Amino acid sequence: MLKNKILLILTLQIFFSYSQNNVNDSIKLKEVIVSITKIKENIKNSPFAISSKSFSKFQSNAQQFYLSEYIERVPGIFISNDNNFAQDSRISIRGFGSRANFGIRGIKLIVDGVPETTPDGQSQIDNLNLEIIDKIEIIRGTSSSLYGNSSAGVIKIQSISEFDKNFTKFGYSFGSNNQEKKQVFIGLKSNQTYYTFLASQTKGDGYRNFGDFKNSNLNFRVKKNISKDSWLNFNFNMVQSPYANDPGGLKIEEVNQNREQARERNLQYKTSEEISHYKASSSFNKKLNERLSFSTYVFISNRNFKGRIPVKNGGVIDLKRKYWGIGGSFLFNSKLKTQIGFDIGNQNDRRKRYNNDIGIIGEQVLDQNEGFSNLGIYLVNNYSLKRFSISSGLRYDINKVKLEDLFFSDGDSSGTITLNAFNPSLGINYKLNKNSRVFINTSSGFETPTLNEFSSSPIGTGFNKNLKSQINMGFELGFSLFDTQKNSNIDIVYFKSITNDEILSYEDEKFPNQKFYNNAGKSKRNGIEITGFYTLNRTIISSSYSLGKYIFKKFVDDGIDYSGNKIPGIPNEILTLSLEHKTNNELFLNVNIKNIGTMYANNSNTIKVNGFNTFNFKIGKEFKLSKSILNPYLIVSNIFNEEYFDNIRINAFGGRYYEPAPKRTIFGGIRITL
Repeated sequence: MLKNKILLILTLQIFFSYSQNNVNDSIKLKEVIVSITKIKENIKNSPFAISSKSFSKFQSNAQQFYLSEYIERVPGIFISNDNNFAQDSRISIRGFGSRANFGIRGIKLIVDGVPETTPDGQSQIDNLNLEIIDKIEIIRGTSSSLYGNSSAGVIKIQSISEFDKNFTKFGYSFGSNNQEKKQVFIGLKSNQTYYTFLASQTKGDGYRNFGDFKNSNLNFRVKKNISKDSWLNFNFNMVQSPYANDPGGLKIEEVNQNREQARERNLQYKTSEEISHYKASSSFNKKLNERLSFSTYVFISNRNFKGRIPVKNGGVIDLKRKYWGIGGSFLFNSKLKTQIGFDIGNQNDRRKRYNNDIGIIGEQVLDQNEGFSNLGIYLVNNYSLKRFSISSGLRYDINKVKLEDLFFSDGDSSGTITLNAFNPSLGINYKLNKNSRVFINTSSGFETPTLNEFSSSPIGTGFNKNLKSQINMGFELGFSLFDTQKNSNIDIVYFKSITNDEILSYEDEKFPNQKFYNNAGKSKRNGIEITGFYTLNRTIISSSYSLGKYIFKKFVDDGIDYSGNKIPGIPNEILTLSLEHKTNNELFLNVNIKNIGTMYANNSNTIKVNGFNTFNFKIGKEFKLSKSILNPYLIVSNIFNEEYFDNIRINAFGGRYYEPAPKRTIFGGIRITL
C-alpha cells in the first residue's frame, strides 16, 4: 500500500512536469535565494533539504490563526495541538520535537534573523502575529553546526519589511466556536526607511468545553536601508493572553461518550495559563568592501507565565523568564565563501510553585532560580567548482545550567551542570544538467534538556541530574528535477538519523498528571520525502509525501525492554495534495487534502492511534475600488466531519491520551486595504 502511494505520487509529479509540450504559463518561477544556511545561495545549489515559501499573495485569503496554515504542506513536518491554546502548537520535523508537552522542542525558530528559541531550546509561537510573515525557510535536517542547541530542524521567518507605497489594512474574521480575530496593519515609507505597525486580538470558545482563550498582540518594526547591502532593523513585539483554558486529555471511553467534553479534573483544578510577553531586538548588516561584510543582532525578552495543572502538589506555577542574546559574524566573499561568527545567550527562570487546592492557590512548595547560558562559535564554508557546490560547517557550544534553590525547608538542591558540544557538517551538491541535481550530506546535532525538563524531577525539587543531552547524527541523499519553462519541480530526499540518549516524556503512577523525562538508549529515524508542483496558466497543483520509520533501537526502562518499538507521537506517513486556481477577475480557489498515517501513544506500542483524512476548501475574491481593495474569503475545514485527534498526550497515565479535534468548521472574513 505504501509503495503504491509513493509510485502514484512520483508518476503524477513527473507526468505533470513533462507531459505538456506547449505551455503558456502566466506565473513564472523565480530564482529562489535562501539565507537559512548562513551564507546566501541559490536553493538549487544547496546540499541540504530546504523548503522556501513566500506568502505575500497567500496572506489575503489566510485565516491567520495557526502557523500550520503556512507550513503544513512542507514534507516531514507534523503539526498538532493547534486547537488547545493553553498548550500552544507542537511542531515536529522528521519526528524531532514530538515529545513536547507544550510548545516547540528540538526545533530552532528564527524570526528576522534573531533567535525566537530560548537558549535552553524552548519555543512558543503565541507571540507571533502571522500577518507580518513574508517568507519562511525550513531546513528539514540536523543543523547544529549552524545554529547550535535544539536544531534538529530550523524554521526561519522573514517579516514584511519593504513595500512600494504606504498602506493601511483592516481585517475582521469570525467562525465556528465563536472564534474571532480583529487586526489593523499599517505600513509607512519615508525615503529608504520603512515603518510597520500591527495590532490584533484573537479570541474564541474552543471546540471543547473549557477551551476558551484570548490573545492580544502588538508588533512594531523599523527598517532603514543605509545602502544597497547595508541596513538596520528594529523590532518590538508584545503579547497579552489573560486566559487560555486547558480541557485536558480524555480516555477513549470519554471520547466516545462526548468528544467535546473537558476532563472533569481539569475543570475542578481550573487548568489554565496566563501569559505576558515582550521582546525587543535589533539587527545590523554592513558591507565593508566588495569581499567583506559584517552582521550582528541583539535582543532582550521577558515572559511571565502563570498556570494551573490538575495536581495538588505544586499544581500552581508562577514563572518569570528573562532571556537575552547577542551574535555577530564576518562574511568573506570570494570563490571560497567563509563566515565566522558567534552566538551568546543567557536565560534566567524564577520558578515558584504552590499547591493547587482544587483551583485555589495553596501553600508554596518550590522557589528556585534556574539559569542557562550559551556560547557558540561557528565556521561555515561554501565553495563552487563548475558543477560542484561544497558546504561545510563547524560549531562548538558551551552550555551551562545552574540551579539556585531558594526554598530550604526540603534542603538545598543547588547545583551546576555543563553540557558542551562539537558539531560538524559536510554537504556536496552536483548539477547533472540545467534541469536536475543530486546532493548528499551528513551532519551532527545535539539537544539539551530544557530548564522545565530539568526541574521536573520525581524526587522533588532541584534538577533531574540523570538527564543528558541527546546526540544526533544525520544523513541525506537528495534528487531534484525542475523546469522553469514548464514551471514544475520535484524533489526526492532520503534521510536517516541515529540518536543517542533521546529525551522522552512519561508519567508516573505515584505522581499522576505530571510530566517527567528520561533518556532512551538509542533510536533511529529513516524515510523518504517527495514534494513537487506544476503550474499551468493560473492553476498550481502541488503535493508532498513523507514516509518514515521511527524506532527505538535500544531502550530498556524500569526493567521493560522497548527495543524495536516505534517512537510514539510520530505518524508513519503524511500526504498533502493541493489545487489552487486564480481567475482573471481575481477569484481565488483552493482545495486541499491531508492524510495522516497511524502512530502510537505509548512506548510499549499497546495503544495505536488510527490515521485520518481531512478535506478543506477556501475561496476568496479581490475587489478593486477607487481607493481601496476588498478581500472577502471563506474557509471550510474538515468538510466531511472526520473524527480524529488534534493531539496525543504521549505516555499519559490512566489512558488519557486523546484530545479530539474539531469536526467541520467554517470561517469567514474580510480585509480592507486603503
